[in-house]
Amino acid sequence: MLESFPYTCRKVVPDNAYLRELVVSFGDTGYVALFEIEDELTINILAVRHQREDDYH
Repeated sequence: MLESFPYTCRKVVPDNAYLRELVVSFGDTGYVALFEIEDELTINILAVRHQREDDYH
């Protein structure tokens, strides 16, 4: 999904369309991947955290 439809993931801040988060389910909880869309072919994964961890911002 991230490769094909990165703009469907939720925005981190309303005024930046390129900084987004992807929720990855894993068991009862999951992970949140923070990523930035650089261009139509490049996505940079900036951080990955467990949903129960403190925020990475």
